[in-house]
Amino acid sequence: MPATHSNAASGNSSSTSSVYSTRLTARLAATAQQNAADTSHGSEPLPANAKQTMCSKIHRHIRSRIGTLCLLLATVVVGLTTAHSYFHGQSDTPNCGMSYSRPRYIEQTEFGRSWTRYSAKYKLYLYREGGFDVHDQPFRIPVLFVPGNAGSHKQVRSIAAASSSAFVKMVGESPHLVDEGCVGYDFFTVGLNEELTALHGYSILEQADFVNDAIRYILSLYPKTRAKHQLSQTKMALPTSVVVVGHSMGGVVARTAFTLPNHIVGSIHAIFTLSTPHNNPTASLERHVEDVYNTINQFWRRGFRNGTLDDVSLVSIAGGNLDSMINSDYAFVGDLAPSRNALSVLSSGINDVWLSLDHQSILWCAQMAHKFSAMMVRIMDARQPTQLVPLDERMAVMRELLYPSIDGEVSEGVMDRPMGSESYRYVRLADNDEVKLHPVDVRALADNSQTRSRKARALHLLPLHKEGGYNGQVVQVLYDPQLFADQPFDASQTNVQLALLSCNRNSTHNIADADVNVLCTTLSIPKVTKLPLKRDGDDPNLPVHSLHYIEYPLSLDQYEYVGIEVPAKPGIQGFLQASLTDQPQATEKTIGNTQLLVQPLTIVPDQKLGVRSRIKLNVPEDPFIVYRTKLVLRRNPATALSQEAKFGPVVRQSDGRRFESKFWYDQRTLDLAIHGRGAYLPTDSEPSNKTVSSDMWDGLYVDVWADPGYYAGLELTLCINWYSSLNRMVKRYDMALLAMSFVWASLVLLHQLRVWNSDGKFPGPLQAIERLVRNGTLAGLVVAAGATPLVQGLVAHVMHDTWSTTTLVWWNNLFLGVRGGSIATVAVPALLVVIALGFVLCQAIVLTAVCALASWIGSHITTVNVKTAAVPGRALAATIAFVVFVSTFVPYQFAFLVIYLAQLITVVRTQILSHKTPNLAHYQLGLLLFWTSSLPYCAPELLVWVRNLSVLWFDDAPADHNLVSMVGYFALRMLASYNIVPRLRGSGVCVRRLRIVTYVCFAWAVVCAWVVCMRRPYVLYSVNNAVSAWLALVQFADIPLRLV
Repeated sequence: MPATHSNAASGNSSSTSSVYSTRLTARLAATAQQNAADTSHGSEPLPANAKQTMCSKIHRHIRSRIGTLCLLLATVVVGLTTAHSYFHGQSDTPNCGMSYSRPRYIEQTEFGRSWTRYSAKYKLYLYREGGFDVHDQPFRIPVLFVPGNAGSHKQVRSIAAASSSAFVKMVGESPHLVDEGCVGYDFFTVGLNEELTALHGYSILEQADFVNDAIRYILSLYPKTRAKHQLSQTKMALPTSVVVVGHSMGGVVARTAFTLPNHIVGSIHAIFTLSTPHNNPTASLERHVEDVYNTINQFWRRGFRNGTLDDVSLVSIAGGNLDSMINSDYAFVGDLAPSRNALSVLSSGINDVWLSLDHQSILWCAQMAHKFSAMMVRIMDARQPTQLVPLDERMAVMRELLYPSIDGEVSEGVMDRPMGSESYRYVRLADNDEVKLHPVDVRALADNSQTRSRKARALHLLPLHKEGGYNGQVVQVLYDPQLFADQPFDASQTNVQLALLSCNRNSTHNIADADVNVLCTTLSIPKVTKLPLKRDGDDPNLPVHSLHYIEYPLSLDQYEYVGIEVPAKPGIQGFLQASLTDQPQATEKTIGNTQLLVQPLTIVPDQKLGVRSRIKLNVPEDPFIVYRTKLVLRRNPATALSQEAKFGPVVRQSDGRRFESKFWYDQRTLDLAIHGRGAYLPTDSEPSNKTVSSDMWDGLYVDVWADPGYYAGLELTLCINWYSSLNRMVKRYDMALLAMSFVWASLVLLHQLRVWNSDGKFPGPLQAIERLVRNGTLAGLVVAAGATPLVQGLVAHVMHDTWSTTTLVWWNNLFLGVRGGSIATVAVPALLVVIALGFVLCQAIVLTAVCALASWIGSHITTVNVKTAAVPGRALAATIAFVVFVSTFVPYQFAFLVIYLAQLITVVRTQILSHKTPNLAHYQLGLLLFWTSSLPYCAPELLVWVRNLSVLWFDDAPADHNLVSMVGYFALRMLASYNIVPRLRGSGVCVRRLRIVTYVCFAWAVVCAWVVCMRRPYVLYSVNNAVSAWLALVQFADIPLRLV
């Protein structure tokens, strides 16, 4: 029976091959006759009118396509401009100082197989800073550094060295702090084989498992080492938790550790993340990454609801505009944790940093390392088992150091502190200071030439008008800290402050009389806001000079004056400006969706210029638009000629969430832009008020500090910076370009199949793209892209009260998500369609050129014969090898790469014979272009696989050996190697059904990519596999169809 079956199969194969050979021979013979006829006809000279007719046809052909060619060229130009803006469209200037260290990395060799099953793959090191750390054993407060995507354990050196230096300096100034638990840090760091965790979810789980094992090992070291190295007379508690610092995906790994079975509850109480995408993966090229994000985000939201994470603090610091590796929108953790436990901030708004930082420099930038170390040394307390101060105190310290004080709760909360009796003091003119009255809104200057006296201090009084009460009035004070310094300006003197007092007359004499005295009470001064006097290009190694600003709301009904006490020593530098004004009201301006498209918008504040002027721009929470802003300050004609401005204008951008702020000094042209929340909402149920930060978007604020004695007013002129806006759009939707490109690749192949079915000619990819532009497909997609978010928003608004929260979240997360209501909501999707077309066109041009060049070279080297059918033995061997290798050793992504390369070789071979079989050559090239869209989803696993092989690690994810993920590509490759897809023409029921299902299959692929895969582009690999499987089925059905 087996022999009979084999013979029958051989007979069928021979019969099919004979049919194919006969048809191919007839087709080739006809082609040869046509070529011979053309050659013989071409040998005769053409008459003059024939030449003229041919030239006119060529001219008409070019004219008929000139518009299409220009449009295609425009898409390529837009795409190239977009790519250029991605790398060069950032307006911020890097200005980091270099940090230095003397590192030693001590490998923990005892942390082996008995502790973790990943000992052959990952390593644990103890960092030691030369000159500070003299012991090779850990005995202080443990810190674990987790590097990010392709990161190294050596990246810990900058923050570890800065923390050691800050601790030695602090203890040198205040040795008693050691007895209060300030014993310094032991920095451990993990070597994670430089794996691509941003692209591979299984690696995230493996690293998180290793981190839990490392924490367990680290905590086991301290019972012996703490007893051996006793730093103080106060008994230090044995640590029960480790501080974790994660860079990039290291922060995600740290949060994932909480969700694993080997996590020790209470072993992590503080997580600091630097440039970590918390809300969504940066590159959704693999399904497991999305699954890990969904799991950990749901775990953390629920953990704060049920109380399991109540004592955990999460601090997220991001680099902002210069970070091209991750979208800093995703660093916002206000949607993951309550404000009591978490804070998010961009580096541009952190005092003494004031810089946008790229993805790597956030680790080594000297300004950032010093600030981070200052925060670390203030929260340590080795007397506690957690090794940290309590949560509320810890978060208060971090808010003080990371948030600007002018915003929110800090400046308001300090006013509620009680004042003790020791704050009272007597101020007498005859014995101590001068007393001078200053009318309201007149500057109180303490410079060498005007108010400076020979006495130690001078008191300046601002009268309080009692009509209507004092509520609603504020004292605005702007001063140079050099005014209060005993020595010339030193950047380290950050605690110098003026004295702010509330005063009453203590005699019946006139206030201007020399014998008068006043009785004053010291007020609690709000935290000072620093205004950096730093320009782009300033030497980053020099200290940044800053002005100090205080804004104090009044409620002093029982007092007559506000006193400002300043030094009065000769030779002291600096200035002070103070005014008593009504509560400053921001000048609000609502910017419409299309207002700036027509002409620039000029804003003139309603109030006169004060020490600080505020303008509020009511714009959507839209991270795409960059507002090019020009600041114009009008000089005061009364004083501009007689004096100079005390300082250049300082401009600050901020918003109500306290997530982002940015300063400019003495610049007249600014670029205002925001980092908004992520486009996609959490997929779990609606969080409660406890878990979601109450900081909601309320517009963009622009604060201007200028010399009100030199300037009389200001105005802002806004327009859109299109080039920088393009940069921000690409950084947020670079993954969506993959889905849009797949849409175009599917439409190209669909058009090729339709023309083949109707006309019998299989057009090339370039011809298909041209036809799609000419028949209105491009225009239709552009309109659909702009209309989709509008329809999406309209339906969500109508069904808001009908649908459940889960359904609304699912609906809003379709397509490109929800980004607010600006013009960018419509413009960005439409622009993505055009850019994706240019991207696919470039792919088609490159593939066509490469295959043509390779075929030209191959035609001069060897002779290629047309094969009409695959050899059964070779096909069987290839199938067996495919099944065995993918099931056991190689991931299916590697098999796809082999298939893609084999297809590329097939295209080259058919190109050599394109004069004989042009339809087959175009079909093979169309398949190659269609499969090109699946290459990005194979790269992550291949890179991780190769990296694991380099360390002899063979434990792959089970899903990497899924045969179903390859069956479509493999089957179509085997069936279509040298055979074109059959023409589905005619009115037969079977053919008509195959044709309809084929078109529906492509339509399903396009809709799936359009609706779902913008957020999850990794799904496109499976969609492409399914379409390829159907084409293979159609190709397989060709055998019985041709035999009928």
